[in-house]
Amino acid sequence: MEVRAGGPPARVLIPALGVDAPVDGVLNQDGVLHPPDDPARLGWWISSPPAGASAGSTVVVGHVDSAADGPGAFFGLADLPVGSEVSVVTAGGTVDYRVRAREFHTKADPLPTDLFAFDGAPRLVLITCGGEFDPDAGSYDENVVVIGEPTT
Repeated sequence: MEVRAGGPPARVLIPALGVDAPVDGVLNQDGVLHPPDDPARLGWWISSPPAGASAGSTVVVGHVDSAADGPGAFFGLADLPVGSEVSVVTAGGTVDYRVRAREFHTKADPLPTDLFAFDGAPRLVLITCGGEFDPDAGSYDENVVVIGEPTT
């Protein structure tokens, strides 16, 4: 596929993981992007540039899993190989990306601010939980970040 018209993400496709997930708009609430409650759905930070923008980070968040519902849409994100393809479907077409980096950040520290840039080269930033699960806190101890660049 090639970049056609971009826009707000409607679906994210990750063939290597068998992911075809719908996307809802989400807001930053007190410095935190909360994915949709349904772990099968992803959330696009509506303040970030849309897919296919000429600059900045298109940010999509999702659950790795849920105690009630099992694996989420981003369940295998921590193992997604660099070089994998990710497609973002919008109302105007499809924007294709190739994974160029996979990062792990402890939740004790905030994510790097450059992941949420409005300028610079266009890129796709996918974020989920990872690392060890802390049952007392009810949370994982890391954030998994996958960064993709447009293929065209």
